[in-house]
Amino acid sequence: MLFFYSQETRVAGSGRLDGSGDFVNLKDFSAGQFGDWTHIVPGGGQLFFYSKDTRAAGTGRLDAGGDFVNLKDFPAGQFGDWTHISPDGVQVFFYSEGTRAAGTGRLDASGEFFNLVDFPAGQFGDWSHVLFAGGDLLARFFFYSKGTRAAGSGELDDGGDFINLVDFPAGQFGEWTHIVFDGGASKLFFYSKDTRAAGTGRLDAGGDFVSLKDFPAGQFGKWTHIVPTNRRLFFYNKQTRAAASGELDGSGDFINLVDFPAGQFGDWTHIGATQDGLP
Repeated sequence: MLFFYSQETRVAGSGRLDGSGDFVNLKDFSAGQFGDWTHIVPGGGQLFFYSKDTRAAGTGRLDAGGDFVNLKDFPAGQFGDWTHISPDGVQVFFYSEGTRAAGTGRLDASGEFFNLVDFPAGQFGDWSHVLFAGGDLLARFFFYSKGTRAAGSGELDDGGDFINLVDFPAGQFGEWTHIVFDGGASKLFFYSKDTRAAGTGRLDAGGDFVSLKDFPAGQFGKWTHIVPTNRRLFFYNKQTRAAASGELDGSGDFINLVDFPAGQFGDWTHIGATQDGLP
């Protein structure tokens, strides 16, 4: 299920993609109903809201009809100053690009947050993208720097500690503006808004990267948001309010499903999704 939010107006909405990739609108929430959030990410079937400005947070979930159920509110200053928040379905990984500090925690079924491990400034590399990338027994993460085109992979153990796996040297990867993990296909999708090129790959059991497909410049539309949801990819352009859906097959190839014309969607700053197999 997809959750749409505008930080400018604090309006929101929910919807989903059906089996053919078409969009089903569910709920519209009025202006001011939600707080002022800089990050909205899934976690344990819930949504985790965070403000980098106030370091406040909150949790909630979407019910089967797309309505929002508020769970917990965390006061200003309770959380650190983070630029990236990435969940794995059970735990949440926090990272600051400015200080290269990090932390881990987890959310329980009631939306309560439990801190696990704090990592000091400088322990991690300088990354522009941090995202969950699957895993078997342990949650795997992929780190990438748009500036240097270096990358890395690692895992979180059950206690929230970090295990480094593989470091990829500068220049090994393309220059990407968006990287998302499609849990249904267990693949990484890379996209450049500047060139409209893309690529797919996966991490193997040891954290090494396996390249699958390269898509040439101009093959994709110009998108500001790419969100994996229900074994599909949802693409959205904030400027034109156009959108599209597609999916990755077993080989990493892309299958286009539905194109939505300009103006069909609202003006959204954030689009999040609850995880596959969860409401």
